[in-house]
Amino acid sequence: MTLKSETAVEYFFDNAYLSYCKDHDTLIVSNNHEDRIVLSGLEQGDIDRFIETYMEYVLKDEDLASTFKASVKRQLAKDVEAIDE
Repeated sequence: MTLKSETAVEYFFDNAYLSYCKDHDTLIVSNNHEDRIVLSGLEQGDIDRFIETYMEYVLKDEDLASTFKASVKRQLAKDVEAIDE
């Protein structure tokens, strides 16, 4: 078994702004819309699971998390239907 090293990098944002680019599977975290960190390879499903988990465990609102999850499923069904047409 090969050992892997772990790296943790910490940044401080005094005015954080988060955005997601679906076309590039990229989450962008910027400070005051200036310096930024770009996290590539995050698919929309990853972001959706984060939002659902945030609603359920941080906001402690299971109803909101369930509603969000159902909305995502409806949107996926619409996307598949549009592709089929």
